[in-house]
Amino acid sequence: MTINYTKRRLRRIFNTDDKTVIVAMDHGNYLDRPMAGVSDPAYVIRETLAAGADAILTTFGTAMRCGDALGHCGLILSINDLMPIADVAVERALQLGADALKVILYPFTGDRQNQANCERLGMDCAQWGLPFLVETIPGTFAAGPEMRTPEKIAAGARIGAECGADFIKTLYTGSPDTFRLVLENATLPVVVLGGERTTNVRDMLAQIDDAMRAGASGVAVGRNIWGHESPARMTAAIAAIVHGGSSADEALRLLQA
Repeated sequence: MTINYTKRRLRRIFNTDDKTVIVAMDHGNYLDRPMAGVSDPAYVIRETLAAGADAILTTFGTAMRCGDALGHCGLILSINDLMPIADVAVERALQLGADALKVILYPFTGDRQNQANCERLGMDCAQWGLPFLVETIPGTFAAGPEMRTPEKIAAGARIGAECGADFIKTLYTGSPDTFRLVLENATLPVVVLGGERTTNVRDMLAQIDDAMRAGASGVAVGRNIWGHESPARMTAAIAAIVHGGSSADEALRLLQA
C-alpha cells in the first residue's frame, strides 16, 4: 500500500474540521526594523500553541533554534524563491520535520522567473510528499488598488494552484460574496493572511469571521497575534471563530475577558 505523505503532513496543519489557525512568524526574512513581539520566538510559539494554534509558519533559523517549543505542531517553513536553494530547501525542510514549505508568488508583475521558480519548487515538493503552500500577492505588496480587486486576487490564487500548491494563502477581498470568487477559482483550500498590525481588533476579527463564513479554510495571522499584548488570548479568540464558529463579537468578548 502506498502511503500518501502529503496528506499525512497536511493533517498536522489542518485540524479535524479541515480548518487551521496558522501563526505567521516569518517576518524576520524581510522587515526592515526590529520586531519586539518576536524577540523571544520560543515564548510566542509556546503561548500560541497552548491557546489553540494549529501550525507555526516560520523561517529555517527560528525552526532550528526553537525545536523544543515547536514540539509536535504543524510546521510550515518559509523560503525565498531563489532557484539555487530549491533542492536543498526541500531536503532541509524534511530533515527538520517540516510539514509544508511556503513561497511567495507575485502574479501579474511580468516576472516570469518568479513563477517558474514556484513551479519548480512545487514539483520538488510533490516528489517528496511535502505539502506546498503558495502565498499569492498580485503585483507585490506595494501594488495599487488595481491589483486588489476580487478578480485579480482570484486569478492570482489560481496561478498558485497551477504551480502545484496544496493550499493557498492570499488576501481577503473585503466581503464574503467577493471572496467566494477566490475560493471557487483557486480549486484548493485557501487561508487568509492577516496583514498589517491593526488598531481596530473588532474589524480584524470580523474579517476572519466573514472569510470563514464564505468558506475559507483558515487564517495565517502574524503581527496581529505576536504584536498583541497577549498573543495567547488573541490566538484563542481567532481559534474560537475558525474552529468554534464564534462571531466576531463573541471572540472579542473572549479576548477582553
